[in-house]
Amino acid sequence: MNGTLDHIIGRDERAAPRLGAVQLARLRRLIGGYPVVVCWDGISPVPATAAAVVVLEAANAARIEMLIGSLHENAIIILPTGENPAFDLLKSKLYAHGSIGAEGAEAPHHVWWGGVKPAVVRTGVYQREDTLFITAAAPDDAAARELATDIARLGLAFKAGPLAAGLDAAAQRCAKVDFIVAQWSQADRGVFWIDPDARVAAHPLLPQASGCDFAVHRQPSGAMTTGALYFNRTDAARALLEMWQRLTHGYPDLPASFLLDQAWILIASQRQLETAWLPDDYWRVDDLTTRGHAVIVAAAAAGATTDLEPQLGRFAAPLQLGRRFSRHQAPEAHLIMTVPGAGRGPITVVVRDVLSAGARHLSGYVEAITAVFAADSGGFSQLEIVLCAWDEDIDQVLQIRDYSWVLLMDPSEPIAADIFRALPGGVGEQRPQTSRDSFGRAASPVGLVASRQAFIQRPSSAYAMTRH
Repeated sequence: MNGTLDHIIGRDERAAPRLGAVQLARLRRLIGGYPVVVCWDGISPVPATAAAVVVLEAANAARIEMLIGSLHENAIIILPTGENPAFDLLKSKLYAHGSIGAEGAEAPHHVWWGGVKPAVVRTGVYQREDTLFITAAAPDDAAARELATDIARLGLAFKAGPLAAGLDAAAQRCAKVDFIVAQWSQADRGVFWIDPDARVAAHPLLPQASGCDFAVHRQPSGAMTTGALYFNRTDAARALLEMWQRLTHGYPDLPASFLLDQAWILIASQRQLETAWLPDDYWRVDDLTTRGHAVIVAAAAAGATTDLEPQLGRFAAPLQLGRRFSRHQAPEAHLIMTVPGAGRGPITVVVRDVLSAGARHLSGYVEAITAVFAADSGGFSQLEIVLCAWDEDIDQVLQIRDYSWVLLMDPSEPIAADIFRALPGGVGEQRPQTSRDSFGRAASPVGLVASRQAFIQRPSSAYAMTRH
């Protein structure tokens, strides 16, 4: 099972996933500290005491338990096609360390890695001044003064901005994002936002040490915590910040965590955005059990719940289930490709029954779709690929009212080189109607599905309105 990363990824071009230059460079740095790189064969334990284990194919529960049981505590698991829900079971047994988004036909997959214990700072030399810690609060905020004392005690660079008194919740959310963007734009280093009512018990070094674009902590539900956020000085981080700011001002009444989540799914589907998934020590509720174990201590009210209102939470919760596994969730597209100047509008390719296809086969199928679209888009301005495991996932896609074309495909079916060019008509033409029965496992071969006409008046429209 042993080998180098280049050997494992490239030993069989027909089965090896296509990774982008940024993804490959990051993985080479990641495995640099491991004496052994292993491509798991799906049936054997990993004997190495400390290894980077590449997993290309999903396995059943028994074999996953055997794999996890054989891993050294310092080993890591690398999933080059982490967008596939077939790997959710394996991810659920591990702590997520990081992931890298998809970008066009050259990098159509999401790379994921994690371990049997939370991510830790790797041995190295790090400069305290390389990260600027920031917050914003009213001048008389006692909690913010305690936070400033914590950061000064640790010898870290810090800037606190004013927050006008009397702002309603929506205005506060806008002010917070605007302040983060302004500080990021002015700084010559990464910025680390910490909520003014939080406390810092130890140096939050992991984001800086990892070299990621963005670092965030997640709730058990998958919802992102906005109390501790890191944005590096990279183009990918800039794109994420700008999208979050745009969504916040466009939908000021929606919660910050939901809008950050939406910004992340949009940018990670178009850029090789590297995300560090912060361990729980970076956002622990302030109680006796956390003392001595936390890096950042959240105020009890902030740490116990997310800021999702009940009515939005009912909708957002199913979408954010995918974030528990650091991936997109239908109806979200894990990959978005654009063609400037094309006039037919966007097209969504729904790949169904993904759990019944082997992981290697599915990755090749996604690559084939992107290659065909890159060669001949058929006049469509944008391609979105949505991986659907269940019929309910397909229903979610069809409920988005944006009037784009939807192409339903099965991984067992061939892809014609002119599949997009051969689709009939153009924008505004009457499209064929398709009943829900056609979404079953015994459905007919690849065909054009009706536009998403079933519109539900709920916050799902935010995704449809902002992704194009």
